Amino acid sequence: MSAPSKPSRRNPEPKPKRPSTITIPERAGPHVKLVFAEMRRQGQSYWDIEGKSGVQKATLKAWRHKNRPNLESIEAVLGALNYEFVPLPTERALPPEIVEALRPIAERLDLTIPTAIRLAAEVAYRDHRLVTL
Repeated sequence: MSAPSKPSRRNPEPKPKRPSTITIPERAGPHVKLVFAEMRRQGQSYWDIEGKSGVQKATLKAWRHKNRPNLESIEAVLGALNYEFVPLPTERALPPEIVEALRPIAERLDLTIPTAIRLAAEVAYRDHRLVTL
């Protein structure tokens, strides 16, 4: 292998990557805001996400002002950004005995009950995934 050569007219230095022009829409839902924030943070373009998720660029752009994504589309795009779309239960969805069992844990860790439920659900989801893989 030869050492890298100095930039020349024939082999110019690569152009620096332009900063992302993707902005986060103000009036969109939180899941859509997450998509655009992650696209910007990860330096992903609409074309990159279209290629990875199968959701067309025009559809992604329409989420900014006009349309709301369906579950299949948002899951595909979040998957392309290395996220999973996982529903989390609220306090009302859980049996009262589970909420009461979480209360001392939440108090000990100085957490609110909704935060404790989210963390417990996340742990249960991750453990379940490890068993099924």
